Amino acid sequence: MPRLNELIEILSEPAVTERYAHAKATKTCKICKGPATRFRNTPSSCEYAISAICQRCQDLYFYDCLPSEEALSSL
Repeated sequence: MPRLNELIEILSEPAVTERYAHAKATKTCKICKGPATRFRNTPSSCEYAISAICQRCQDLYFYDCLPSEEALSSL
C-alpha cells in the first residue's frame, strides 16, 4: 500500500473514527462521505463491511490509483 502513512493519519482522526457507524447506516464512506453502494468485487465489498471505506477510497489508498469515470460507471 503505497499511501499507507497517509491512510493511517486519516484513520487516526477522531472525526473519521466517529463516522463509522453513520457511514455503515447510510451506506457512505467514512473517509470521503461519498456513496458506498457499488463495489468492483466481493473482496472490495467485504472490505467495506469491515472498514466502511468506499471503492474509490480503497483504490486511492490501497492501490494508489483512481479508476477512470468509465470504470466507475461499470461498477
